[in-house]
Order: sequence, then C-alpha cells, then structure tokens
Amino acid sequence: MNLCSKFFSLGAVIVLSTAFASADTIQLGSYGTGTPNMGNANTALVFSGSPSTTFDIGTGGGIWTAPVANSSWVAQNAGDCPGCGHIEPNGTYTFTTTFTLGSGFSTYSGGIMVMADDTTDVLLNGILVQNIAGGGNSKCQIAQPNCTTPLFVALPSADFVLGTNTLTFDVHQIALNAEGLDFGGSITSTTPEPSTLLLLGTGLVGSAGALFRRMRA
Repeated sequence: MNLCSKFFSLGAVIVLSTAFASADTIQLGSYGTGTPNMGNANTALVFSGSPSTTFDIGTGGGIWTAPVANSSWVAQNAGDCPGCGHIEPNGTYTFTTTFTLGSGFSTYSGGIMVMADDTTDVLLNGILVQNIAGGGNSKCQIAQPNCTTPLFVALPSADFVLGTNTLTFDVHQIALNAEGLDFGGSITSTTPEPSTLLLLGTGLVGSAGALFRRMRA
C-alpha cells in the first residue's frame, strides 16, 4: 500500500471514530444542599432567599407522588412536606440550579419531568418554557404542574447556551400548606450526520494525498 493510500485509510478511520464517539448525554435532577447528587450533572437547588440552603424532604406518607428517577423532593425548609410540621405562607418561592454544556456539538435537546406543590413555572436561561397551572386546588393544583402527576417539560434547543445554563423554578404556594419541588430528566447532544463528517474528512485526506504527489513530482 503506498503512502497516499495509507493517508486515506487512516483519515477515514479517524473521522468515523469521531462521528460515533461525540454524542453525549447528561443527567439532571433535584437534590438539596450538601446531599448526594445521584449522578446528576447539575448543581444542588439553591433557594433565592435567606438562607439559600435547601433540603431533601419526604412525600408526606405518599400524599405527594414519589420523586421521579434520580431526584428528591426539595424545599427551603426541612419540614415542608405534607404533615411534616411546617406550613409555608402563600407566595412565590424561587429555586435555581445550573449545569454546563461544552462546545463541539451542533445542538442540544432534552427535557425534564416536573412536580411541585402547589404548582411551578419553569425557565431555561431566563426564558419561560412552562407556565404555572391555573384552576382548582385540592392537595395541590389539579392541573399540571402539580404534586401528583409528573409533567414532561421540553427544553428547547434554541434556549441552551454554551457554558453555564440556569434552570429556574418559581414555585407558587396558593393554598396555605406544604410546599416543594421535584424534577428529573436529561439532555443529549447531537452532531452532524456521520456521512457528512466522513465526506469532509476523506475530502481533506484526498487533498493531502494530491499535494503529496505534487511534492514528489
């Protein structure tokens, strides 16, 4: 095999390896200050108040639905779960978490399952992606997002940024009672089609081969 053919073969192998190895998925989920992250790539939830610490809390003996995978119900007070001894005044309780997306990928896509008592909106990098629920209230809002049925919230690709991304949850306490937030999901990177990368790579290697032949002429 001559040197140009070796260049071509090596280039094709490298491009194919790159195409199939560059996809990436990161896991997201809610957890409190100083508790295990359960494999999640985001930071612990931070309460936008004083103190900013948060706590993993229970479900009040099953009054709330169990947390989604790789997450915990979280609040800014350890006694906020149903029947746990603390009642939050009506109002809005804001929580944030951050995660990092790197360069080298064309787009990111994904979503999270969300529950809250009484309800919550969801913002990605300051852009509203899910509004609060309206309507009636029993142990939490009847419509979703609520504390009984996880709601899938898509995170639009156009709203991600390279570097630090921020998820914000404005938990609305409507009926004087327990208060909390739970979420979990994932984000996956997408890359150009492998065939596109292969054509680009082999074209560059072919050009290198032609240049090498000229140099030998």
